[in-house]
Amino acid sequence: MQILEKDYQINSVSKAIGAGENSIIALPTGGGKSICILKLCQAMSDKKVVISLRNAALVPQLLNTLTINGLTVSVVKSGYQYIAGGDVTLIMEQSFARRKHLNIQCDVLLRDEYHVGCMGGVYIAMREELEPDLIIGLTATPIDRLGVYIDQSMKLIEETTTKDLIELGELAKPVYKVPSLSQEIDYSSVKMYRGDFSVSGLDCILLEHCSLVAQQTIDDALSHGRKVMLFANSIKHVESLSEAFDLLGVSHEIVHSQRPASDNDESIRRYKSNEVRLIINMSMLTIGFDDPTTDCVVLARPTKILRLYLQIIGRCLRASKGKDNALILDLAQCISTHGFAEDYRDFTRKTAKSAAIMSERLSVTNIAQFVDGEFSFNESIERKVVKRKAPSTRKKIQNTLVASKELVDRAASNRATALLRLNPRMEKFVSTIELVNIVYEGQDESTKMLDEVAMVKIVALIGFAYSDALVDSCTTLVETMHAQNQSIRGLLAKVSNLITAIAMQDLAVKEVVVKA
Repeated sequence: MQILEKDYQINSVSKAIGAGENSIIALPTGGGKSICILKLCQAMSDKKVVISLRNAALVPQLLNTLTINGLTVSVVKSGYQYIAGGDVTLIMEQSFARRKHLNIQCDVLLRDEYHVGCMGGVYIAMREELEPDLIIGLTATPIDRLGVYIDQSMKLIEETTTKDLIELGELAKPVYKVPSLSQEIDYSSVKMYRGDFSVSGLDCILLEHCSLVAQQTIDDALSHGRKVMLFANSIKHVESLSEAFDLLGVSHEIVHSQRPASDNDESIRRYKSNEVRLIINMSMLTIGFDDPTTDCVVLARPTKILRLYLQIIGRCLRASKGKDNALILDLAQCISTHGFAEDYRDFTRKTAKSAAIMSERLSVTNIAQFVDGEFSFNESIERKVVKRKAPSTRKKIQNTLVASKELVDRAASNRATALLRLNPRMEKFVSTIELVNIVYEGQDESTKMLDEVAMVKIVALIGFAYSDALVDSCTTLVETMHAQNQSIRGLLAKVSNLITAIAMQDLAVKEVVVKA
């Protein structure tokens, strides 16, 4: 079978082979990673190439691509008979540890969906056993949960972007819809776990809205003939949504890890064959699921993880004959958090802080103007420009205040005296703030952090109204706010109120003493 590879695929393959070091090829979902793997195998036919997979669903897909193009494949996976001597060896990572006795030789290791488990013990043990001379990873999202580049030891090769492929017609054009329902739900009370909302915390909110989500999906997608993948928060959420669709008489399938594999396979078969036009899942179909006829994804759960968001929306972007566009129906404030599929994202960020800054710049602050209407990426940019506030007129600069030398010296003396008093207790106070900032940064919640300017103002304010009790109270205040997962960005106002309250208490005590 003749494969018509694209320029970006050819360039990715040649750069990875010629890099002289381990590398990661970043290709958007639908960009043809299987074709790149095929071309890498063909270009290195004189090498012993091993392909490593973690998702069982990818095995038959990739095996088919390789065999119909003339390559013989030795498969290491339960359910397959291993026949040594193939042009390529295809390994299911989880099966390798039980089959070390096969003594598989490896010059080049290709790893699909590289972002999944690349720092895990299973992959590392296999890599150390195989001892490849060259490693090439492939993924649509070469970042970790915090948005940081996944493996600093490997060179990133990125020859195209989602926006480029949409413009070329290689991917479907996304259209977006943000119903008002999604903007009315408050997730601020949900605790964070490993950089994302806790599953149990979200369930407390999401399980109350299943009937509304089902009706919205019908109104905006199913009633228009769209084929829908709905992404839920938990198994309980999947089943509750299923009950809601049953009550509305909508035929659908569900997939989750507590069902027998044969039942899940049958559900997927029925969906792919168009026997049903809706499939509900939690995360099983996030990676490795390929159905180009899907033209809508429903985000029924919020997430702080950019990688997860991009993998989900990529499920509906594959091009297909007769597919005009793909609807991304956001019922969980994901677009306002992460931006659009077409946005350019710098995957080379080395720290969580720089990744958070990049993400914040792509967040959509004016999402309210798009509520309840479909819109595209270009329209969103135009609306941002149109709706931007007119520049404010520059105020006339007032005459600069001139202070006498005596006043300046007195202020300097006061500052010096204050600084001498900002020692042991103040050091603990400042350290507590810094520690809370570090925790929030690690959780990708930079909006809850206290900035340096506010820190300086708070220290100065406490310095000029100093008492041991005041500093201890401020430290306790920060610790309490953090324990309740509250933002400390507005700490300055709270400290000011605390100083006022303590001052009022002192005045009341003095008044009682005077009267006595």
